[in-house]
Formats: sequence, C-alpha cells, structure tokens
Amino acid sequence: MPLIAIMLVTLGIVLYIVDKKSESKVDLENMTFKQSFLIGVSQAIAAAFPGTSRSGITMTIARALKLDRESAAKYSFLLSTPIVLAAVIFSITDFEFSLAFFTGVISSFIVGLIVIKFLLNYLKKGSFKIFAIYRIIIGIVVLATFILRG
Repeated sequence: MPLIAIMLVTLGIVLYIVDKKSESKVDLENMTFKQSFLIGVSQAIAAAFPGTSRSGITMTIARALKLDRESAAKYSFLLSTPIVLAAVIFSITDFEFSLAFFTGVISSFIVGLIVIKFLLNYLKKGSFKIFAIYRIIIGIVVLATFILRG
C-alpha cells in the first residue's frame, strides 16, 4: 500500500509540473509516430506499477511531448479502446446477460460520454492541476490509512 500512495503522490506532482511547463504545439492530427509510440510505451510501463494511472501517465507523457491538453486526453481515451475490448472478449463468458447487465452497460456508456465531453471542454481552457491535486490527496489518504492500520 505504501508503494501505491507514493506513486499517486509522485505522479500527481509530475503531472502538475509537466503540464505547467509544457508548451501546446501539437494537436492530435499532427502527432508523429515517435510521439504515438512513446505514449503507448508509457501505458505499458504504467501497468507494472501499482498506483500509476494508465490515463494519467499517457496524458503526462503526451504533454511532455508538447501535445495540447485536449489532444492528450483524446489520445489517452483512444488508447484505452483495445484494452477495454480485449477485457470484454476474454471475460465474455463470465457475464450474465440480463436486464440489469444491459441497463448498467447503457448507463455507464451514457455517463462516460457525458463525462468525457465535459473533460474535453474543460481542458480547452483549464489545466490538469485539479487532477494532480486529486492524486496527491488520494495518495496522502492511502498512506495515512496504511499507517493508522499498521
């Protein structure tokens, strides 16, 4: 649990610094192969470290590579598509297809679209600062929980 807390806080700080210092010179349509590759590799590396957010690390690396905030978020969401699809394919036999299941899938899809639209609109003018602060606070809470239980 301490590793999770440390990663949450550390990557929250890194996200804040990278976002604040990075220029927005590249949009999604003008990404290079190198930028795409490095962002993809960061996603794979993130899987090895508990407390590392897949979307957080891909957006951080995208900003470090000078992508604008909205493009960084869009690309991060696009990168999750193969992972989600693979998870569904490998787990399809575990699902119980019922009205409750389909209601949950449709509800989460609609809410997901609304949240993504809100986030992309926010990032046109705002920064990742609020997400960095969130990660730091959650990291502190996780560490405090570990210490108080230990």
